[in-house]
Amino acid sequence: MKMKTKLKSKLSRTFSSNFTNAYQKFTMSHMTENSSLPEAYLQKPLDQCKVALVSTAGVHLKSDEPFDVDNPAGDPSFRIIPADVTERELTVTHIYFDTKFAKTDPSIVFPLQQLKESAADGKIGSVSGVHIGLNGGILDTTIAEQNFIPKVVKLFHNEGIDAALLVPG
Repeated sequence: MKMKTKLKSKLSRTFSSNFTNAYQKFTMSHMTENSSLPEAYLQKPLDQCKVALVSTAGVHLKSDEPFDVDNPAGDPSFRIIPADVTERELTVTHIYFDTKFAKTDPSIVFPLQQLKESAADGKIGSVSGVHIGLNGGILDTTIAEQNFIPKVVKLFHNEGIDAALLVPG
């Protein structure tokens, strides 16, 4: 991570902590409401659904290329995380929150073990074999909306995933 990016990270975390209303206005200023999207309902009870995790905390395998936090617009790509991964194999690359605790305990931002326990307890049908890590610090979401999100939707459809649990960073 470049020194400029480290400084940007520190400033943005300080700004967001001390000026929450202004920070929300700034970070959400590029968003537009899309009321034409259809609502989605589960087609079967949750205890029969295959569930995947989608984390915007910048979670990825240590062996993966880290998210490009030096890109001023953010990194709109995603990383596939297999269900058989161990917490020791995960890391977090993000600049808009302090990743120190998430790197120590990835379940804070990627609760895969808890999802597996929910399946074992019968609360959900099963855990998907694939999960998604994204970097939520994207100021221009166009590329993600047009390119990467459709790929994730297709992947989830091909995997027979019924529901996804979004875990923000």
